[in-house]
Amino acid sequence: PIGTPFCTAVPNSTTYAARTRACGNEIVAINDVTLIARGLPQNSFGFFIASTTQGFTQMPGGRVGNLCLGGQIGRYVGPGQIQNSGSNGILSLSLDLTQIPQPTGFVTAMAGENWNFQAWYRDIGSGGSAVSNFSNGLSVTFN
Repeated sequence: PIGTPFCTAVPNSTTYAARTRACGNEIVAINDVTLIARGLPQNSFGFFIASTTQGFTQMPGGRVGNLCLGGQIGRYVGPGQIQNSGSNGILSLSLDLTQIPQPTGFVTAMAGENWNFQAWYRDIGSGGSAVSNFSNGLSVTFN
């Protein structure tokens, strides 16, 4: 495992809070990082988001949960990046560190930079209404 968890996630409809972790290598040149979010509701759609800035916003835009990122936030919503958690409630995404999404386009992670990641996913709110929720945040400092 790599990275350091930060920011508390709010429990989802499973009664558990989703957790984001990473495995691979913090050396940018190796370009081997996989994000894994566990504890999501079954068959829920979600994707990962990324920023160099940590933040904290409770229930952003009326959503459930805590947005743990701030500043410029990129979304992994390209082909194959929006995923279904399946029967195990897991999302997994292998990153290309030369193509980290940001609002103005893709950027490359550099040695010495700290990047923060979080999963954003669909959930069922009270009364069966569709809402979205977030995992905890994960901070990775690259070498």
